[in-house]
Amino acid sequence: MRTIPFLLFATTLAAQALPPVPVPPQNPITPAKTILGKLLFWEEQLSSNNRVACGTCHTFGAGGGDLRRAVHPGNDGLQPSPDDTFGSPGVPRSDANNDYIPDNRFGFLAQVTRRAAPSAFPAGYFPQLFWDGRASSTFVDPDTGAVLIPAGGALENQALAPLVAADEMGHDGRTFAEAVQKLTTAKPMALATNLPPDMAAAVAGGADYPDLFAAAFGTADVTAARIAMALATYQRTLVPDQTPWDRFQAGIPGAMTPQQINGMNVFNGPGRCNLCHTPGLFSDGQFRNLGLRPVAQDPGRQAITGNFADRGKFKVPSLRNVGLRASFMHTGQFTALNQVIGFYIGGGGPNLDNKDPLLQPLTAPPPVGVPPPAANDLLVFVSTALTDPRVAAGQFPFDRPTLRSQLLPPAGALYGAASAGSGGLVPQMRAGVPANVGNVDFKVGIDNARGGAPVVFLIALQPAAIQFQGVNVNVALGAELHVPGVLGGAAGVPGAGFGTLRVPLPPEPGLAGLSLFTQWWVWDTGVANGAASTRGAELAFF
Repeated sequence: MRTIPFLLFATTLAAQALPPVPVPPQNPITPAKTILGKLLFWEEQLSSNNRVACGTCHTFGAGGGDLRRAVHPGNDGLQPSPDDTFGSPGVPRSDANNDYIPDNRFGFLAQVTRRAAPSAFPAGYFPQLFWDGRASSTFVDPDTGAVLIPAGGALENQALAPLVAADEMGHDGRTFAEAVQKLTTAKPMALATNLPPDMAAAVAGGADYPDLFAAAFGTADVTAARIAMALATYQRTLVPDQTPWDRFQAGIPGAMTPQQINGMNVFNGPGRCNLCHTPGLFSDGQFRNLGLRPVAQDPGRQAITGNFADRGKFKVPSLRNVGLRASFMHTGQFTALNQVIGFYIGGGGPNLDNKDPLLQPLTAPPPVGVPPPAANDLLVFVSTALTDPRVAAGQFPFDRPTLRSQLLPPAGALYGAASAGSGGLVPQMRAGVPANVGNVDFKVGIDNARGGAPVVFLIALQPAAIQFQGVNVNVALGAELHVPGVLGGAAGVPGAGFGTLRVPLPPEPGLAGLSLFTQWWVWDTGVANGAASTRGAELAFF
């Protein structure tokens, strides 16, 4: 698929249903590749902490976006402040060894993306992806530099980027080779439960990822390019084209209500929404500046093209399934569609630098303006007539498993009480990485302790709730294992101490079902009893 014909197609698509999704001939859709891509889309083991899959941030129940909404403090690092945006929580920051380190914005908590997660579908129709279009049409093998897809490979490019992004699924300096090696030895869907039937059938009988790649590509080689091709293939099957609007366009009686039809007429008439959200795809595939924020806060498309005319521009998203979304715009600043419609009726945002000229106030009397009754009809049309019921209900092909991150809290399965250290600060346990057998990235962390202090990681077979020298102990003493160490951070500074115990878990099935009870003990000379402790954490192997 070439960019120019696509844009011509998108701008002339009015009142037509979606055509077949464009598929590059170098990556044809096959059943084996589709199911492999589906497994990979929901595979949390692709991340560096086994807590983030593609589907973590692209939730089908949220219209392909993210039901979660977390604050990014913007360029000034302050929160709250005018340049705050709302994005997706990813992974806590870790260094090149995958050990926890503090982030200057988020500390030891999950980092938050600077922009809200765009919808994962119908992504296959766009020649560039991400809000700024940095995932281009030409797909190059990241290992060899060979051009694998000359045009139409934006999905393949998009699929790879989060794997090595330090704030999304990776860590500082993560490489594709590292992600590939981990996937090669991982048990497929080891973390997920409630697998849809097609996913369960694919992994039945003990198939591993080399087996699945062999079925999809002919050989068992697991490569970054093949991961991208499988993920892109699966996403090209996620076409939400059974909305009331699609059925109405097909001439099905009663497909849309009178109010939805009135709203559609406002959309295509005085609302002027169709000028950018061209019916069919409900996007023109262009990049536009809505005047939301000053360009200095985020240059958008200009950062990719270097073109001054692109300053502050972002991709026009599809409105299909927008009624399911929990946040809107690349900033995530709106939480309800009526806020969005009010924004457009008012002529967009207040920042005039390079603001799109199509954005004009729609407050004049009819037939030019959009009075409240018409605005309500417009809201009903956009929020209901463009929703595919399969997406809303989680039905095939929009079904999904339950992810481990939905079951295990971010800090882990904590219990018991901690004891404060220097400065009255309480050391924090970080035990949110799942203890699945074979997890090469398993780790447990501590932070908010005294910098440079000696530390002991305690491991026992039973929990406890006792005190030793006035310090809370949450593991049964007597047969516990001690793992000593020294915390990083500025020596002697309260709250500056942090550390990581990183231990690859052996792929021994016999470990499944075992629970270990753990706690960090800090020798802290800044408190009277000479020690501080974290809460306990149960590490349940599976």
